[in-house]
Formats: sequence, structure tokens, C-alpha cells
Amino acid sequence: MLNKFNKNLLCFIYISFFVFLPQNIFAIEESIYIPCENKECNPEWGPTWIKFYKGEEDKPALIWYGGGKGTFLNIDYQPIDSLVNKFDIIFVASPIPVISNASTKGFPTNAYNKYAVNRMREVTEYYKKKLNKPIWIGGTSSGGVRLIAILAGNEKNRQSDNYAGLIFASTYLAKLHQGQTTMNIRTSSIKYKMDLPILIVQHSRDLKPAQHPKLQKIFKNALAKKNSNKTELMLLTEGDPVTTTFDGGHHHFFTNKDEFGRVLGKFILDNTN
Repeated sequence: MLNKFNKNLLCFIYISFFVFLPQNIFAIEESIYIPCENKECNPEWGPTWIKFYKGEEDKPALIWYGGGKGTFLNIDYQPIDSLVNKFDIIFVASPIPVISNASTKGFPTNAYNKYAVNRMREVTEYYKKKLNKPIWIGGTSSGGVRLIAILAGNEKNRQSDNYAGLIFASTYLAKLHQGQTTMNIRTSSIKYKMDLPILIVQHSRDLKPAQHPKLQKIFKNALAKKNSNKTELMLLTEGDPVTTTFDGGHHHFFTNKDEFGRVLGKFILDNTN
């Protein structure tokens, strides 16, 4: 027989189990491999790896690119994990490491690789047909550089027309060399006027030189010149105030994922036709 203390303890454990579970523990995750069958995507690299998370039918989809080398897919380390089960999320791996430190001093130049870019465009076409709903596209850090590479084109090749909106989070903007910071993201490769709602998100305390809030303002102005729709920069403030500039916590929104999810979710829903 359980006494009153033991019953209360079991009740506490039961409740705590569900309260403190990761938000996406009940997400339906599907690994998908889209084959590469033409030279434009380089078949030697194998298929394009995707993880798909099903959301609500009446909400748009979100294609997302992670940061760093971009070759692994773990939603738990992405700021969008609070949006799992709400939006269809298409999390896409790069077939090659986006960052090659030896040749680029850390800047994700491989994001512009033509084979990798063609694969990302094929993913868009695949899900446009499969889902038949508005598709947003976004990325964290070097993932934002991949977005710019995908959007590159001219009036005869308007890649932005494939999407309902854009999200840039903690975008990797500058290359550091011999103590100097140089803006190195290729917004000039977008040679046409987009017409999309664009949100740029940065934590106000993420002061890393390659994506400092001051650089995000320059980036925002550069994109606004390429866009006839709204282009907004939001500096987030929540999360652990002790987190430092260089531990990566604010860069990946580790301590304010709820705030990140609220801001993104609202912006997407407010600006989807």
C-alpha cells in the first residue's frame, strides 16, 4: 500500500516527466533522401538528406538550413524546435561542409557551390508539389548564407518567387582576416527586385564580430534595397543574461528559443497570404 507521501511523490514524478520533456518529443520525424539524378546536382555526392516534421494543415511550411558545416540534422540544436508540430518543417542538410576553414578563413564560401545550390532548389520544387502550400525559407548562421546563394538570379530567373517569405537568423556576414572585419555575404548576386516579407533576427547580446548587430543593420539595409516588400530586423533580448558573447548561446538562441519561436511564428502567420 502506498502512503500519502509516496502517492504525492509519484504524482510529482509523473507530472514532471511531461512538463520537462523536450517540446518536440512527440514530433513525427521522417528522414527523406531525395535522389540526385542529373549532373547539375553532382550524383557522386549521393542523395540529399532531409528531415521532415509534420505540422498543422492550415499553416505554411518552413524550409530550414542549419549553421556550421550544415551537414548534420538535429532539430534539438536549432532555434526553430519550438515550432515543431505547428509548421511543416523541412530541415535540409548540405551535401558538402559549408565552411572550409583552410581555404576561406572560416567564411562559408561552400554555401555558393553550384551543385549544392541546385540541390536546395530541387528540394523546394519537390515540396512545392508535395505540400501545395506556401513555403517559407530560413536559416541560422551559415544557413543564411545558403539562402543568399539560393536566391541569386536575375529578372529572368527570379528564385525568390518560389517562396512566401524569408527568415535570416544570426546570419554569418563577415570574414575576419588579420584583425579586420569585411562584409562578405553576396547580396549583389540578387540582381532583381524581390517582393517578399523578410525577417532578420539577431540576439542583441550576440556580439561576435562576424554577425554583430551593427553588421545585421547593414545587411538589413542591403536586402531592403533588393526588396519591394517589408524587410525587418528584430533584436531579441530574452534568455540567460550571463551567457557570454563567445560561448555560442545567444548566437544559436539556446536560452531564448521560446522568444525566437514566438517572433518567427507571429511574423510568418502575419505575413502569409
